[in-house]
Amino acid sequence: MRRIAIVGGGPGGLMAARQIERQSGDDSRVTMFEASDRLGGKLHTQRFDALDLAYESGVAECYDFEAFGLDPLKGLVRELGLTPIATHGGAVALDGVLLHGDDDLARHFGQPALDALLAFRRLAATQLSPAAWSGWPDGPWEDDGIGPRDDTHPWRRLTWQQVLDREVPDATARRYIRVVSHSDLATEPHLVNGLEGLRNFLKSVAGYGAQYTIAGGMEQLPRALAAGLRSTSVRLNAPVLGIEAAARGGYIVSSRRAGVVAREAFDAVIVALPLPYVAQVAWGADDLQGAVSSHLAQYDRRSHYLRVSLCFDRPFWRPHMPGSWTMIDAFGGCCVYDETPRQAAPAGGVLAFLLAGSDALWHSNAADAVLVERMLSALPGAVQVEARQLLREGRVHRWVGALSALPGGGRFRDPVAAHCPDPVAHAGLVMIGDYLSDSTLNGIYRSARLAAALVLKAPDHLACGSAAPATPGAMRDRRATAPPASRYALI
Repeated sequence: MRRIAIVGGGPGGLMAARQIERQSGDDSRVTMFEASDRLGGKLHTQRFDALDLAYESGVAECYDFEAFGLDPLKGLVRELGLTPIATHGGAVALDGVLLHGDDDLARHFGQPALDALLAFRRLAATQLSPAAWSGWPDGPWEDDGIGPRDDTHPWRRLTWQQVLDREVPDATARRYIRVVSHSDLATEPHLVNGLEGLRNFLKSVAGYGAQYTIAGGMEQLPRALAAGLRSTSVRLNAPVLGIEAAARGGYIVSSRRAGVVAREAFDAVIVALPLPYVAQVAWGADDLQGAVSSHLAQYDRRSHYLRVSLCFDRPFWRPHMPGSWTMIDAFGGCCVYDETPRQAAPAGGVLAFLLAGSDALWHSNAADAVLVERMLSALPGAVQVEARQLLREGRVHRWVGALSALPGGGRFRDPVAAHCPDPVAHAGLVMIGDYLSDSTLNGIYRSARLAAALVLKAPDHLACGSAAPATPGAMRDRRATAPPASRYALI
């Protein structure tokens, strides 16, 4: 019987537990430690008091890769009996003007602005094809589209701001691009490399990004995952204080529950925590501490979100702001979601503001009432008056330091090295995190699948029909002998 600890009851921990149960059956016993009183982490659907309406206080959507082939996360959503609901973007607001298409940009800001935007879209497409953007057809070990070969991309050596300054001569077009890419970056253009900026800009370009949410709220996913676990022992309100190597192999996990500290032995440990919490765990006095410190140094590039959700008597903004979201130029580039269609029986309307990066960090210092007022003031004039008249309630959720501003870290590693701080001396310690790939829920699922495979030493379930079972070592050999050709155009 293999004893496996999973530290963290968010979506990554739950997905890993599901994978282990399905692959090992009675050969493994999983214990999950969750510091809070609920499972789900950043997937948290809540309800207003003033009206019986739901809103997302955390992650609001998944990315849809079905157009490029197999989409493992969407397959999991359906397998769990959940219903994906497609979402789509709407207008972009600049200087209070709502732009509903490219022609509006030329009409209000001049043809040179549109010409510069279209030229940059064409250039961006030469730098990253839709297949490369999605990660296909590189295969399951690199299906997040991020790996060592990405270090060869010419924009990887530039900041996103440098790319825009060099490639977009028109100031309005530059501002437009910054606005549409800012909320996905969760940081500032001068703090992230050009490749990451490119990936996020292309999410707004036809043929690349598609998104969906889950009927009944995103929290339906962790609830369904938890309900499907059969043998995993889940411990709520049980923060992990320390993880150390055991004298005879394996690991000792120290946790506190009901004021009592317990020390338990496990053969392997999966750590599915946000990076700030990884740093709070005591890692013992051996080389394990050094390995985790190096891991943190590679990936700890914190970025920030702030969500302000408002409920109204009715969705009055629809004639002006159609679509599932509108990008506005307030707060450096803010995404305003229309979450009304997510309701089972809407009796009002919900707008959710997603602030990112430095603006999210700064504004998180303000009181909730002040933030609600700032959101109302940021709405385009065509909807601001009605917003003040029809507002019923506002909720604020702060996600300071909750994401990575540089997914994949300073220099990309192969998947095994990324997930194992020390794959030689501590192969039984594996990390899960969106910071390891692309800071999306899709990336979390890929990370969880790989983590489960590594602790079970049987990653052949990711081999996509390969006749010979894969192993972490074989995977590294396969990548080492792969053709070195770049997927990108040099400019």
